[in-house]
Parts: sequence; structure tokens; C-alpha cells
Amino acid sequence: MLTEAAKKEVLSFLREAGEGTLSLRFCERFDEKSKIWNLKAHSHPFLELIYFIEGKASVTTGGDTLDVTFYDLLVYPPGVVHRELLDSTSRQEIVCLWIELGRRATLPFSFKLSDDDGELGWLCQSAHKNHIRRGEHFLELEEHLLRSLLLFIEQKLVLSGPSRSAALDRCHMYIDEHCTEGFDVEKLAQVAYVTPSYLSRLFRKHLGTTPMRYRNAVRIEKAKHLLLVTSASVEQIADTLGFEDTKYFSHLFKIITSFTPSQFRTKYRTS
Repeated sequence: MLTEAAKKEVLSFLREAGEGTLSLRFCERFDEKSKIWNLKAHSHPFLELIYFIEGKASVTTGGDTLDVTFYDLLVYPPGVVHRELLDSTSRQEIVCLWIELGRRATLPFSFKLSDDDGELGWLCQSAHKNHIRRGEHFLELEEHLLRSLLLFIEQKLVLSGPSRSAALDRCHMYIDEHCTEGFDVEKLAQVAYVTPSYLSRLFRKHLGTTPMRYRNAVRIEKAKHLLLVTSASVEQIADTLGFEDTKYFSHLFKIITSFTPSQFRTKYRTS
């Protein structure tokens, strides 16, 4: 957590950086197997942003250690020495951006932000997609996305503070992206930085359900969409959404919607 004094320095840096032109000098999305990783102490003449889609790491920078995990954004100002140590027990997937600043802005330390609502992740991944596609107006889009990134970082710093919903926001994001995979409450608690029992209380209090029932509800919503827009069989949809037992999928679908999957498809696809 940044002190108020450090936060003021960061805000001043971001505002100064945003006054000049912005352009990408490096933009890649890669995992733990990539040879792009530089695990030695190093620095760049650019503003470097690393967004963790998956994985964990510890970063040493300026005598401090930053522990990062899912949905965290690392910010390395130009010239600041840093070194990443990856957690070898977890899969890593990141988006890395090097931004050349048209205006000389300096900050003597690195910092991280938790992306509880997914805004920073969306912008980083959109910048990467735009960089790869290089469609019409890609340079204009690039600068708009980079400028938006700086503005959203600034906004998060201004509005930062303890939030009871942060744990739920992180769980919502994780469940939406990984609902077809096998995970339990303990895994969700790790993502949300809380204990399993506290997470279960949060879900009951604010959503009126348990974490795993919420996960099932998300899977059923995705199933409803697939039933209406594809011709896949009920068995194929169940398999796609991570259900090992088609009968259990159909039973759960009826409990939540009052229809079997086939009845739902017939009624609403016709409509």
C-alpha cells in the first residue's frame, strides 16, 4: 500500500507523463515458458507495465519487495532497477508493455495496483490486440489506449482505499474466466486474499449464496447462451462447461431455470 506522500509523487508522475505523446516500444503476452523473461536485475528507458493474468511473483526494486498475483499491475518507471522472481509452482501469463514517454517524467520507485474490477486488464489486453492486428487507425487507437491506462491508474490511486467489495470483485472476475475449470473455495480465497470462511460469509451476506453455487449459476448462464446460439448437443455443452456428468448438469439446469436444457432451447429459441 502506497503512503499518502508516495501516492502524491505517483500522481504527479502520471500527470506529467500524460502531457506528452505516448507510444509502444514493446508489447507481448507470454507465459512462464517464454524466453522473453529477464529475471536479472535490470531497468528500461521506458515506462514498463506488467499485468498478471495468471501467476505469482515477487519483485525486488529499490530495496523493497512487491508480492504480485492474479489481476495485479506492476508499474516500473523509466530507469528504476527491478528484478522478478516467479513462483515456479503456478502457471504464469502476463501482458507486458513498454511505453515511450514523449515528456520526461521521473519517479524513483516502482509500485503495484490491484485490478479488482478488471479495467486495467481490459486496457492492457486491448492494447496488445490492437498492436498485433495493426488495423486501420491502430496508431491513434494505441495512443488512446495508453492514455486511458494512465488515467485509469491515476483514478484508482485517487479512489483507493479499503473496500468490502474488492474480494467479491476479484472472485467475480476469476469465476467468469475460469468457471469451466476445477477449483474450490480455498482457491477463490487465495485469489481474493481472504480466508475461505470469510469469503463464504461475504458471499452469503452480499449475494445470498455460496461461492460454489455462484460458480454453478455462472456456468448455467453460459449454458443458456450456448443453447440459444449454437446447435451443440446438451452433452457437448455440459462437457464444454466442465460438467463431467450430463445428468447432473441437466438436473442443476432445471433447479436454476425450471426447465431442462432441451425444454429451454425449444421454448426460447423458437421465441
